[in-house]
Amino acid sequence: MIKDIIKSAVQFIVLLLCQVLILNNVYFLGYINPMLYVWFIIMLPFATPKWLVLVASFLMGVCVDVLGNDVGVHAAVCVLIAFIRPALLNVSSNNIDKTSLAQPSVASMGFKNFLLFIALSVAIHHLLYFVVEIFSFGEILQILLRTLLSSVVTIALILLFDMLFFKKKE
Repeated sequence: MIKDIIKSAVQFIVLLLCQVLILNNVYFLGYINPMLYVWFIIMLPFATPKWLVLVASFLMGVCVDVLGNDVGVHAAVCVLIAFIRPALLNVSSNNIDKTSLAQPSVASMGFKNFLLFIALSVAIHHLLYFVVEIFSFGEILQILLRTLLSSVVTIALILLFDMLFFKKKE
């Protein structure tokens, strides 16, 4: 139990620092802004109590907002993703034992289910983030383009890091 808490705390800090110090400064072509910190919410163990997922997600969002000089957009979107996370897990992995202490990963869910889970999570996160950030339906094409491009890059980064850090059990 203590080992899992320490592991989650280290993941929180590493992803937060990576986001704030590196990825917040990446605006490729003005449309691509990877938000890898959402991986923290995605990889919380299946058996994590819902209230704890909400609190941890809120803390991640607030930290990204405070350290990135934002006004609460990340916190709001993170809480929403944490709230719908159980539904996204159900949609993407019907036959997975969600009562185990395993984390969502390619190793625990299989590639197809994990890809569906992260694609839904990241796309919804990014869409809501850009809608709130831009806050103009006159810019709907820009919102959709930024959501699509940023989601593709974020999903690719999550898959890359998942394959590096979570080995497939044979």
